[in-house]
Amino acid sequence: MYKIIVDRSHALVKIEMEGMLSVAEADALVGDLIRQITEARLASYGLIIDVSRCPVQAQDMIATMGAHLAGMKNARALAVVTGTMLVRLQVRRIFDQPFTRFTATYDEARRWVLLGIEPGASVPGKGAEPVA
Repeated sequence: MYKIIVDRSHALVKIEMEGMLSVAEADALVGDLIRQITEARLASYGLIIDVSRCPVQAQDMIATMGAHLAGMKNARALAVVTGTMLVRLQVRRIFDQPFTRFTATYDEARRWVLLGIEPGASVPGKGAEPVA
């Protein structure tokens, strides 16, 4: 199961996923994602994918998602909120873009995609400056 939330005011797209996804569901998710980004007329956007409620996925679904997401050319920053270490290790293989970060929380993910603050860094005003 998945949910896509588009915040046009911040040019932010969030995907919340949970449970096991089939290849057909992965195809549907990416189709819905592209449709919603197109409808929102986002030329560039930050993308947060929250998989913290997902178990380790089947390899064919991971390969499908990797192939689809490689074509997402307009994402300026990507954060993946992971749960278990096994899930983090699995998704690291398909999200290898230099603008991708793996986070423990949604707040860390949001700071990365909107402000360029590295996960684990101090919040601005408390000793850290945003990454340009």
